[in-house]
Amino acid sequence: MPAAHPIAHILLIDDEEDCNFVTRMVLKRSGFTGRITCFTNANAALEHLRVDGDRPDLMFVDINMPGMTGFDLVGACEADGILPNDHTSVVMFSSSNRPCDMDQARRFRSVVGYVEKALTAESFEHVVAVHQARKASANPSIP
Repeated sequence: MPAAHPIAHILLIDDEEDCNFVTRMVLKRSGFTGRITCFTNANAALEHLRVDGDRPDLMFVDINMPGMTGFDLVGACEADGILPNDHTSVVMFSSSNRPCDMDQARRFRSVVGYVEKALTAESFEHVVAVHQARKASANPSIP
């Protein structure tokens, strides 16, 4: 039985419904029992973040989407001051393994990782570990 995760909310932004379905299944099999909010349109996700002030633990953002790309979305969030924040870790999520996409993802202050589709239990565990380490370094505990 997979261990429960300290992650309470994941925001998944991907224009492909099949990918969203598979990702939700992998998260469930990995022991994730929290809330998953899905958007198939980056503009709608940006509006949600702006209006609702939602601060998920993790954001999986597809790169190649029609209209506003994942890079455009993260850039707009950083320009608006939504990201980076002390709660949310952003992971670029793509079928591309092109070095130029990976380099571009690294340029954003809020992006902590790059995961090739489809999500696996191992890649999710890695993302959770990076998120926890990031939060621990931002909020060091006092002995």
